Amino acid sequence: MSELEYGPVEFVLIGFQGDAPDAGVVDAVHELVAEGAVRIIDALLITRTIEGDVETIEVEDSTDAYGLDGADLDLAGLAADEDIEYFAESLEPGTSAELLVVELLWAKKLASRLAASGGAVIASERVPAPVVNDVVAAVRAQ
Repeated sequence: MSELEYGPVEFVLIGFQGDAPDAGVVDAVHELVAEGAVRIIDALLITRTIEGDVETIEVEDSTDAYGLDGADLDLAGLAADEDIEYFAESLEPGTSAELLVVELLWAKKLASRLAASGGAVIASERVPAPVVNDVVAAVRAQ
C-alpha cells in the first residue's frame, strides 16, 4: 500500500481576546507548520459578540490577516456548521478564536507505515496537557 493521502485530523480551538490572534499565537502555529508536525487544512475565525451572537469568517481568502499565510487550506470547508456550533459554545461573549483543522503529519506517517505492514491504529485518545501535568505533579509530590 502506498502512503495515505491524508492522516488523522484534529480540530484545535485557539481562543484570544479581540478579533485577531496576537503575534505569540501566530508564531506558535507557524513553528508547528514549519517543523512539519502539522498541516493546516481548514481554518475559521469564530467570534462571539458581546450580545452573544456567533459570527464566522472563512480564513481561506485572508490567510495573512490571521497568521496563516502559507497554510495549504486544501480542504477549506471541512469544518461543518455542526462543528462550528459545537466549538462556538466554548466562547465567552466578547471573545474570538481560530478553529484550525490540522492534519497530524507524524500520525499520517505512522498510519501509512502500519497499513503497509498490515496493521492499523484502531483507537487513540488525547489526554490534554494540563491533565498530564497535574497528574505528573501529583505523582512527584507523593
